[in-house]
Amino acid sequence: MVLYLGDLANPKNGLNLVPKSLSYLNVRRKQHMKQIKALYKYILSFRKDNWEFEDYPLEIWENPNSEQEELKFGASFTNWSLFVSHGESKKLAIANLKKQLEDYKSNNVEIPRPGKKTPIQFSDTTEIDKYESIAVDFFEKIIGISYYSCFISDYSSVLEFDLEEEETIAKIKTEYNIEPNEDLIFAEIFKQIEEARI
Repeated sequence: MVLYLGDLANPKNGLNLVPKSLSYLNVRRKQHMKQIKALYKYILSFRKDNWEFEDYPLEIWENPNSEQEELKFGASFTNWSLFVSHGESKKLAIANLKKQLEDYKSNNVEIPRPGKKTPIQFSDTTEIDKYESIAVDFFEKIIGISYYSCFISDYSSVLEFDLEEEETIAKIKTEYNIEPNEDLIFAEIFKQIEEARI
């Protein structure tokens, strides 16, 4: 009987004798450890009603390919993807994450329980959806990308894109003959464009 390498990892014949790579196993092990820590923090959270930064399961990592020093390290909470912070050091990334949590707590009545899986929540798009045809044209002419290639909410701003502010305002004035508001919120600009067309 002759066995070829293709036969060893061929699920059709029931054989799979090729071991999984060690890097894959290490990644899986790290993921399991994160979830065990999250479960531990979750169980501990029932001992009190007011949770602080230290009560949340923390993840810290290094971005070895980062070209910007302020993005060299990252930090977030396991199972709560709302917050991701960066810094030039682990200490700064953690401090920035702590500030984000404090800001969130001051603006929200309820905060998720430590370790609990929290679904991603997208901001409202009710206003922006009213101006879809204007948005498509605007993104093509001003931003230089397809409107459908990114998520834009009612609170998204032109300032979130890596564009020269004064140059962009001048383009908006020239193309649409409007004076955009200072904060450059897309929904407000699109409303101005629609009103200028009437």
